[in-house]
Amino acid sequence: MPIRRGLLRRATHADLTRLFEIWTTVSEHRFRDDWAQFTATAARFLAHGRVWVWSDGRDVHGFGAADPSSGEVEAVYVHPDAQGRGIGRALLRKCCDDLLRRGHRHAWLLTSPGTRAERIYRDNGWQEAGLEPSGAVRLRKRLIA
Repeated sequence: MPIRRGLLRRATHADLTRLFEIWTTVSEHRFRDDWAQFTATAARFLAHGRVWVWSDGRDVHGFGAADPSSGEVEAVYVHPDAQGRGIGRALLRKCCDDLLRRGHRHAWLLTSPGTRAERIYRDNGWQEAGLEPSGAVRLRKRLIA
């Protein structure tokens, strides 16, 4: 079923199970199927209002998280059935807008090299800022009001 409308809202603890479902269906991440790690990280993010979800009113189809203290976009995940509809871009934009509102002039993120995610970020103006010892690519983007 095509997704036509949706809204961005802050995630709640009630969303955790669905966020984990989305997280485990996305093939381009390193910590698949680790409920304990996911809930520990998500609880920390939720406690600080750092997680946004995209919902069509019935279900959540994606989520994003940003750290206002560091300026890092820490997560943008969209369920595979909802990819290609602008949900990830909307979540990324919301995370960056929130970072800008909190005083950051640049945002950064880490992604795996050669992935679809890396291509999407680069196509949207993110530039390489280095490589991590883990092999992840560090990308950076100037935030504009």
